[in-house]
Amino acid sequence: MDKVIQAQLRDIEEKNNVKILYAIESGSRGWGFESKDSDFDVRFIYIHPVEWYLSVFEGPDIIEIPVDEVLDVNGWDLRKALKLMYRSNASLLEWLSSPITYRQNQELVKELRQVAEKYFSPISVTYHYINIAKKSFDGLEGLNNVNIKKLFYVIRPILSCMWIENFNTIPPMNLQAMMKEVKMDDKVKTIIEELVTIKADRIESDTIKQPTELMEFLRDKLEYYYSYAKNIKTEKERDSSILNEFFHKTIKEYSGDIE
Repeated sequence: MDKVIQAQLRDIEEKNNVKILYAIESGSRGWGFESKDSDFDVRFIYIHPVEWYLSVFEGPDIIEIPVDEVLDVNGWDLRKALKLMYRSNASLLEWLSSPITYRQNQELVKELRQVAEKYFSPISVTYHYINIAKKSFDGLEGLNNVNIKKLFYVIRPILSCMWIENFNTIPPMNLQAMMKEVKMDDKVKTIIEELVTIKADRIESDTIKQPTELMEFLRDKLEYYYSYAKNIKTEKERDSSILNEFFHKTIKEYSGDIE
């Protein structure tokens, strides 16, 4: 599949006259709980030639490829990505810790991660994950059988909140990476690990009997993090100069590679 994805990335560059700086796997494969029929969610950050950024009116800053049963591919222009980074966009922050990369310049990505840390907002990201967890949890509560995939849409956000509380840093994208470091009840941890194994052998639409003990754990954590988020200290206004400096440097260094 890697060859297919690499070919798709090259085709995107050629047809759109851009250079892809960073491409990763998102979705269940990047999160660490894919099913047998999980698709490939490829996300990327790209740049245009310098002239594109000098236009009076800004052009489209997203590239989206029609989704099929196997591939879901889309990306953001670097300027858009940095604007989202300023607002501590959780999805973008996740991309930077994906365990599966298809394209990257290690030095550039290392610097991008360092910049991201400076704009990380525990309040913003915690609320992002709480809202995802709450929406998914509400759809599962009261059911005898629950969709495994939707269950993980509660588990991973809750673990992300636990990570933020424990370390006050950007949570890893990958579930297993968080479980290695976050302190949690051994029995709950075992249940989650078993669910990962079960899901790997099932299809996305499969259901299981509702795991009562896990649901109680998730309910308690959801209530706790609603209160926790309200008590996180308000952050100071962030300075955008670091983003501007990174943007100018990157465009100068890499846009010349675009033919």
